[in-house]
Amino acid sequence: MNKKSSIKSNLNKTSTAIEIDMLLNLLQMGGPLNEETILLILMAVFAGGDILLLKFGLTITKARERTRMKWVAVSFLIQFGVIFLISSPLFLLGFVGKFDGDPGVIIPIIILCTFIDLNIINVIHQVGLKHSLFVVLIIILPIVFIMVNMGSILLGSTGI
Repeated sequence: MNKKSSIKSNLNKTSTAIEIDMLLNLLQMGGPLNEETILLILMAVFAGGDILLLKFGLTITKARERTRMKWVAVSFLIQFGVIFLISSPLFLLGFVGKFDGDPGVIIPIIILCTFIDLNIINVIHQVGLKHSLFVVLIIILPIVFIMVNMGSILLGSTGI
């Protein structure tokens, strides 16, 4: 190893240590990471994890069609969009201040979303209804978590 590359290697190690130190100092001082930011980061992590869970579920159930990662991501976006459209009246009621989280309203919407999600997976990936039910049971909880937190963030930003 020559002298130039060893200096470059030492600089990289030093700059990484400094960056980690700066990040830790920023977090200790209560920097830009407030509760809203942490929830947004968590929602992104859950969405990425949900795509991987969908891929895992399709692999376990031996899906016949569209099992590449591109199709799995598109399938997730379609499912997320449909569930978002179905639950959008709840968001609107939340903005107006008329919705207080009544389970009598949320549970039928989750059941409807699960049924539609089951059919979307069956149509796109052709795994059959029983296997689609297994995949839906794996991926529905992270999607519900994302929707609930999205609603609380949107409701909190309106100041109601």
